[in-house]
Amino acid sequence: MAPELSSNWKRLQAQLQASKPATPSKPQTSTEDHTSLKRKRSLKPSDNPAKKEGANPTFNKSPASRKRQKMEEPTSIGASIKQHNVKTLSRSVSTPQLKRIPLITSEKDAAVADDILTPHPDFPDIENEGVSETALPGKYVALDCEMVGVGPEPNRDSALARVSLVNYHGHQVYDSYVQMPPKVEVTDYRTAVSGIEPKHLRKDVARTFEEVRSDLKILLGGRILVGHAVKNDLDVLILKHDKRLIRDTSKFSKFRQLATKAGWTPGLKMLTKKLLGVEIQTGAHSSVEDARATMALFRLEKDEFETEIRQKYGNVRMPTAAPEVEADAEGEEKKKRNRKKSKKKKKH
Repeated sequence: MAPELSSNWKRLQAQLQASKPATPSKPQTSTEDHTSLKRKRSLKPSDNPAKKEGANPTFNKSPASRKRQKMEEPTSIGASIKQHNVKTLSRSVSTPQLKRIPLITSEKDAAVADDILTPHPDFPDIENEGVSETALPGKYVALDCEMVGVGPEPNRDSALARVSLVNYHGHQVYDSYVQMPPKVEVTDYRTAVSGIEPKHLRKDVARTFEEVRSDLKILLGGRILVGHAVKNDLDVLILKHDKRLIRDTSKFSKFRQLATKAGWTPGLKMLTKKLLGVEIQTGAHSSVEDARATMALFRLEKDEFETEIRQKYGNVRMPTAAPEVEADAEGEEKKKRNRKKSKKKKKH
């Protein structure tokens, strides 16, 4: 015998019946339709207000059991999103940023670029001047070269077309166009990038490679050479330089942190823009401008540069003079000694 319903239960049933809409309810679907409806709802978790961030799971359209309400509540705000949405995880505030932040440069240090990258009125840039008549090289010099494409594969084979050298203050110490060697034909001047045109390499304008190389050998001797990927410049000039006296901005550890990918070499244009706030190479490249930018970057981190060199090579003693100058001095001393000996022999 079924138990009698209490009066409270009867009143509750009457209230539920009164709250139902007046429209007739739809006929009950089959078991197959019911399961498909559940499957459809599971594919759209966003339709469930209980799973939305900040939503109150108790505000359901139909009354749900306490057990179901507890299951639908997120463990914590944002936790369910992090676990189920991979894209959201990569942008999560709690996830550390993988993109490196540029080095912080003080306005005082970055202002050095304005002085270096702008030609000084007392030391103006004279195109193709050769050795400057006013600017002296000093202890530090920055080198840059421009190339042109030669041979049947100009994208791969290059030849020297222009060389520039600036001192620590950014003054142009040397600038020259370079003639092509005999039987070498320029097949791509790369004017849009190099700024080199056929008129620059005419024999009545450009200097021979031997003359340029000789000038640079004297100017670089016994000095600290600053450059960006400077090995390429030295190779094309067929020159060697003491590694202890090279300051390469493409290999400096602090600058390499700014490379777009780990292990890559940072570009000169990118470094100048991020660290000095100056944009170079907006049109055709200028070897004078690039040399100045390299020197400005070196000056920005000069102390750290020198510390890194000491850690690698120890204390480096600077030569007192260029090797060529020392050789000339030794020759003069030998000549003097020989003259004294000859005079003594004549007396005896």
